[in-house]
Amino acid sequence: MHIVAILLSAVFPIVVTVAACYDLLTMQIPNRFPAALALAFLALALLSGLPLQVIGLHLLAGLGVLVGTFALFAFGYLGGGDAKLASAIALWVGIEQALPFLILTALFGGALSLIILSYRSMPLPGFLLGWTAALRLHEKGAGIPYGVAIAAAALMVFPDTPWFAVFASM
Repeated sequence: MHIVAILLSAVFPIVVTVAACYDLLTMQIPNRFPAALALAFLALALLSGLPLQVIGLHLLAGLGVLVGTFALFAFGYLGGGDAKLASAIALWVGIEQALPFLILTALFGGALSLIILSYRSMPLPGFLLGWTAALRLHEKGAGIPYGVAIAAAALMVFPDTPWFAVFASM
C-alpha cells in the first residue's frame, strides 16, 4: 500500500503543473484535470485510512471553494475550468490550507494579470508571430490563464499538507 500512496500523492503536483501549462497554452482547463485530482484524493484518503470526518472536512473545503469560484464564474471574473481546478485542489489542501491557498491564488493572479497585460501592451516579437499560444495570450481583451496562478498557489501550500510527507518519502 505504501507505493500506491506515494504514487497517488504524486498525482497532485503532476496534474496541477500540467493543468497550468495546458491553461497557459490553450486558455482552457479540461475537466479531466480536476476529475483526476478528485479521484486521486478520494483513493488516497481511503487507502491511508483518513477518518471519515476528516474526509468530510476536505469535501467541505472543496465544496466551499466550488461555490465561491462558481459565483466568480457567473459574474465573468473566472473561467469554469479555473473554478473546477481550484475546487479539486481545495479537496487536497483541506480546511487548514484553504485560506492560504486562496490568498496566494489572488496574489499570484494579480501578478499574472499585470504581467500578461504588460505583455499585451508591447508589440509581439517577430519570433513569436508563428506561435499560436503566444498570439492567443497577446490578444487584447482575451482572458487570463488563471490556472497558472491557481497552480502556483497550490504548489506553495502543498508542502504544508499531510500528503506532502507521503510524496516526499519517494
